Amino acid sequence: MAQTVRMHGVRRQLWPVVQLLLAIGSGTALADSPTPTPLTISLPDGLSPRTVGFYLAQDKGYYAAAGLSVTFAAGSGGTLPSDALMNRKADLAVELMPIALRRREAGDKLVNVAQVFRAPGMELVCRPLVDHPAALKNRVVSVRFNGLESSFYALMTALSLNPFGGPGSVTVLRQNTGLDAFQRFQADCATSFTYAAPLDLAAAGIALQDLKTYRYRDLGDGTLEDGLYAREADLGSADRIAAFAAFLGAAAKGWRFGHDNPKAAFDLLRADPDYAGVDQAALHQAIDAADDLVAFDKGPFGKLDPDAYDRTVNLLLTAAPDPVLTAPPSGAVSDAVVKSAFRGN
Repeated sequence: MAQTVRMHGVRRQLWPVVQLLLAIGSGTALADSPTPTPLTISLPDGLSPRTVGFYLAQDKGYYAAAGLSVTFAAGSGGTLPSDALMNRKADLAVELMPIALRRREAGDKLVNVAQVFRAPGMELVCRPLVDHPAALKNRVVSVRFNGLESSFYALMTALSLNPFGGPGSVTVLRQNTGLDAFQRFQADCATSFTYAAPLDLAAAGIALQDLKTYRYRDLGDGTLEDGLYAREADLGSADRIAAFAAFLGAAAKGWRFGHDNPKAAFDLLRADPDYAGVDQAALHQAIDAADDLVAFDKGPFGKLDPDAYDRTVNLLLTAAPDPVLTAPPSGAVSDAVVKSAFRGN
């Protein structure tokens, strides 16, 4: 396994306590204001199992009750949620942590203000012949790159497998977002996520129960994924912190409502034309998978686990032949919004 890198300062607040107290006062005024505060949130998908909690909060009126007018924007044409954030077309973005940290190192000042998915959902979906992880030897694996490859290379190191070619190696095939190569039998395994695989495979006519799945988190190599990100400069404003906290608190209620009422999440998705004809069992499975990643039973919604953050950074620094990060990030997280959103809890 890659050498462990000791991280420091994860628990440190970016902003003084007095500023947080000002944000708390602003939050009360926000909810009482006759004019809703507009916020645009950039999401990785439109309405989907991955985002359903945010939409449930909209459907139940939680944002309006918090004094917000929320608009969702979903990326298209290969754009990332964080693109809209950095281009000032969104106020907040839900982004995968490896991509966000890679962007920050490149100079984009975005900050994790809450962690939506507590656990990693990335996995390998393999044909039955790969009946244990070591059986990846001499197989073809399609791998997600652009910042998401570290978990795969850490697994290769842990299994003492060679992903760089030659006899007895694992052949790496670059994968985009879909499962095309896997469907065409050009790959023995494909990269997916627990909330995406059921629907993608059902659409391809492939039964998930006939395959082998290996979750990186179960193998000890998972990186954190969907988090809520803001521009660093906005965290210097008590009013902006208050608005972000109001959104986070309302979103938490939406995800909690879906957790307590999974049928409501299912019904909201099924009412969307994009999901009207999908396999119902697969949709239920995808919704349950997303709820599992939010993991309400493991702690407060949005609170970043510093140990999981350290493991993520360590993998991004050490696991890939061309590491995602070249130095430990500084100032990449802030708990000011979470503290303002859930004060007293």
